[in-house]
Amino acid sequence: MGARAENLARMARAATPTLLGVFGALLLAAPLRLFEGAVATPLLPLVVVYFWSLYSPGHLPAASVFFVGLLQDLLSGGPLGLWPAVYLAVQYVAISQQSYFLGRETHVVWMGFAVAAASVSLILWLFMSLMSATLLPVGGLAYQMLTTIAVYPLFAVVFGNLHRRVIIEV
Repeated sequence: MGARAENLARMARAATPTLLGVFGALLLAAPLRLFEGAVATPLLPLVVVYFWSLYSPGHLPAASVFFVGLLQDLLSGGPLGLWPAVYLAVQYVAISQQSYFLGRETHVVWMGFAVAAASVSLILWLFMSLMSATLLPVGGLAYQMLTTIAVYPLFAVVFGNLHRRVIIEV
């Protein structure tokens, strides 16, 4: 393989987590109705930020996290800066707790994600309630976060395989 092809492959590996986050934001904006609307669309960018911040933070820089959050804000019509702030906070917490979670069993990491997702839900609900000057219903957001928490193990397996086979292996 030539030097140019190797550089291109290295760049593609480095961009994989960011591209996954962008794909997740685009998926959220798509008019999907999972199981005819019976299942809320999971917040895949949250899963991406948490997973890659724990297992390969060098491949998901803060600028990429900010971009994914900003893209989600622009596509959802929400207040600009809300999702970047939330995702950057999740990234900071995940990286700061990386030494605790690395090497732990999957269910321990999943519980850490559940705490992060619940915290994100609370922050979003509080912020949007303050913006609207009324206490908003929590049902839809809670359902979306429960769906996100439920699918995390599936995506963790897929991302783990991707991490081992594409990012780490050369």
